[in-house]
Parts: sequence; structure tokens; C-alpha cells
Amino acid sequence: MSVGTPPLVNLAHSDSNSVPQDISPGSEQQVTPQNAGQNPVRVKRRRHLPASEDPSKNQVFYFVDSNSSSREKRAHVMRHHVQEKRKQLKHAHPRSDSDKRVHRPLRYLSWQQKKLLLNGDDNEVIEYKRSENEITPKDVSIMPVEPNSSAPASYSVSPVTLLDASGKDPFDSLPVTCTREDFILMDCWTNRLTYWSGEPRLIKDQVFRAVLNHPLPFQSVVLAYCSRWRAHAYGLKWNPEVEQHVGRATGGIEQVMKGGMKIDTDSLAMALTGMAIQEERFGSRQHARGYVDQAVQILRSRSGSNRVAEAFLHYVQFMLMPLHPAVPEDGQQWLVTFLRGAEELMLEHGSDAYLSSVPQRRSTFQMDSPLFPLLSSGPRPSHVPHQSRIYIITKTAPTQELTRTAALIYITAALWDYQGSPSKTGRFLDHLRAIVTNHELDRFPACESFVWLLLLEGYEADLQEPERSWSTSELLKLYKQLQPELQFLFSEILFSLLMLTPPIRGIDVFERELYSSMPEVQEEP
Repeated sequence: MSVGTPPLVNLAHSDSNSVPQDISPGSEQQVTPQNAGQNPVRVKRRRHLPASEDPSKNQVFYFVDSNSSSREKRAHVMRHHVQEKRKQLKHAHPRSDSDKRVHRPLRYLSWQQKKLLLNGDDNEVIEYKRSENEITPKDVSIMPVEPNSSAPASYSVSPVTLLDASGKDPFDSLPVTCTREDFILMDCWTNRLTYWSGEPRLIKDQVFRAVLNHPLPFQSVVLAYCSRWRAHAYGLKWNPEVEQHVGRATGGIEQVMKGGMKIDTDSLAMALTGMAIQEERFGSRQHARGYVDQAVQILRSRSGSNRVAEAFLHYVQFMLMPLHPAVPEDGQQWLVTFLRGAEELMLEHGSDAYLSSVPQRRSTFQMDSPLFPLLSSGPRPSHVPHQSRIYIITKTAPTQELTRTAALIYITAALWDYQGSPSKTGRFLDHLRAIVTNHELDRFPACESFVWLLLLEGYEADLQEPERSWSTSELLKLYKQLQPELQFLFSEILFSLLMLTPPIRGIDVFERELYSSMPEVQEEP
């Protein structure tokens, strides 16, 4: 290679500056600046000839600077090579005018080839159909896609849940055939509805999985409840959607009671419980009591244990407000007796002998403990963004304070059950710390989720006691009939005793104010 001649680099493609394919490198004529001025050349776009079967005839050469490094030479050649390939692809697969305007290099995605259409009205089942003027993939794709290949996650439509990935249930996991509006209601349940303290993801997910076992609880708990919530959010007491879903739920329950539908007891109890909570918040509290009483009779009479079904019933019972704000006389005595027992337990647990055998009893409920933000009294700021607070289930019901007091009652009752066993007490306290830290309730306090975990009793079998949840529900019912000042005093006394600290206003003050504040006693039906 001579010094005065630029080196040639061989590639299989050429650009506008390359020599024609039928001229060999040996016969190439050099063009000097003088010759260029004398013989002006008009540059035209060269047509791409069909590739010859002879590899030697398909060779193309690019000029490079001999003074450049090897890396610069390769980079120069690759730039021309890439430009040439893009031109070839552009001519081979012309794009539409809309594509040219938006300059999208990748046009084909697998999920774009299915279009969501509704046949007729909105109540018909969603199915995929291709429209008549829809372009087929081979008309718009600029890169081949294997039939079995799937689009990357970054190219997906970013569904909030798995069910949102398509208009249909891809795995046929739902117990009923759903319309587009039904999927919107499911999205409200799984991703929208929240408490002031935050979204109770744990509760919603476990309840949702449980109601998939039968169409009736799914209709009652998810579809009917969310339809009534939507109507309530828009200031409507009733609309056709609510009438449809509530009618299906109540009609299904009536059919079960008449023996016309087969259903297991747990699913029936969950359906009744779902009707109870929606009647409590959006309908008749009297009807809510009737549904709860039926669910209690079912779960109390059957053998075996379904943690989610029972936990859901107890949780809804915690949320029901009393019809008559008056504590009966035997209820007053029970409240005072419970506080006396908690005080006796505090004196026993505060002794040096007991703390030497259960050292975690001293620190579990102190200020530096992960349980303190959950069990202490407010203030409780919301973690819900302002733009999402429309989805707060209820802004008036004191769900945080109710579940906080329920947790205090449950923990005190559990410690009383383990009174004769320091080993059980220690394991129970370790379990409390574990569930709080594992679910990050110390960082984002949510009493609703905490009491749900307590109701599930996810510890060893020798620590489980199903009756504890039932007694907690009955005692909390009495607590809700107290006046607000006495409610606050009751919960503060319990928390002080758990902290092994004598309360500032003790049990005697509570007892005196309790009896003086209840001139009339009316039994609640």
C-alpha cells in the first residue's frame, strides 16, 4: 500500500461515497481536487442492486484516513455501515405518515395487535376482536418477532395488577364472568380503596383470594361493596350498577337459605359478612346486624377453623358501631373486671423474678419499641397522597382507634392466658415484634393491619386460642358504647399497664365515671 493512496476497508455494504460494485480496487481512479473542479460530478442516490451469489462481487470499500488509529478506522466504517443498513430497512419496510411524524423506531408490540371491543352494551362480556381497518403485524413491523417470544417488561402496558394486563381473565381464575365495569370495581378493591393510615394491602389481598372460592362471596364482598362505595363517593344513594350487584348478592343468599345453591359454610359466612360491612357504611345498620348475626351462627356452629373467614368476621364486628350508646349493667362490671385483671397482671410482670425469666416483657411496649407507634394514642398523620384520598373508605368512622383498642384488649387477654407460662409469654412477645417489623408497621403504623395479623394467630399451635378473638369482639362492643372520654381513659389505662407503668388516672376513676355516666341502661338487640 503506497503512502499517497488512502487505505481501503472492505465491507459487504456501501454508502453514497463508495465506488460502484463492478469496479475492482486495482482499477480505481483517484480523484484530485483539480480534477474535481474541472469535472463536476452530480451526486445521485444509487439504487441497490440485487445481491449476487458471488461473495466477491458483494464487497464494498470505504475510504479511511491512514493517519487514524485502528479504533477510529473501525468506528468510521461502522458508522457508514449502520447508516446504510438503516436506509435499506427504511426502503424495505416503509412506515406510515403517522409513524414518520412520531419517529418511533420500534412499531410492533405483541399487545398492540389485540384491540378491546365491547359487543353491544357495556354489560356484555369483554372479548378481543380485530377491527377491519387494523393493520396486521407484517405490515407495520420493522423487525421479526418469534411466535413464542414475549415482549419485554419495559414494553408492556404496565398493568397495576395481573388481571389488568388484559380485558379478560387470562387464567380463568375469577369465579364469575366479568364485564368491563366489573374489572373497574375489582381495581377499586385491589388497588384503590384505603384507610386514613394507608392502604391495607394485607387485608385486601387475603380476603380477595378467599372470596375466589365461590361466586357468592366474590359478588358480595368485592363487586357489591365497591359499587356501593363508588355511588357513595359520587354522592349517589343508588344507581343501576348498585341495584344489579346488590340484587345478585342478596338473591344468592336467599337462594342458599332455601337450599337452591350449594356453598360451603366459610364462603357463605364471608358473603354475609361482606353484606354486613356495606350495610354498615352505605345502608342500614339494622340490616348489618342481621347479616352479622347469621354469620356468627354459621361460624360458631361449624367444626374446624378457617382463619381468614373468622378473622374477616371479627374484623367487621370491630367496625360495627352500636345501635344504642348505653352499656348494660353486666357490661359495666365486665369492663371494670377486665381492667382489674390487667392491673394484677402488671404487678406480676413487673417483679424482678418475672423479668429475669422474660426479659423482653420490660421493653416490648416502651417508647423505643416497634409496637409503641401502633398502640400509643395519636396524632396519626396519613400516609395517603392527597390526590388519592378520595379512595379513603370512610373518613368519619374511627377505624384506627377501634382497631388500636381491639389490639390492646387482645394482647392483654393473651398475656392473661399465658400467665402461668413465662415461655409462652416470651414467644408471644417475640411474635408481636416480628409481625410488626416484617410488615413495616413500625415505619408506617396501621392499626387495622396489625389487629388483622393478631386475628390470624400465625404462631405456634400451643399459643393459639380461638375464643380470644370472640371475647375481644364482645368486649370491644361494650367499649364502643362508652362516651368518648371514657373510651380514651379505658384505652390509656390498658396501654399504661402494658408498659408496666401505673396509669395517671387509674381504674377507680374509670369505675366512678362509668357508673355516673350511665343513668339509663338499654339492652342492645
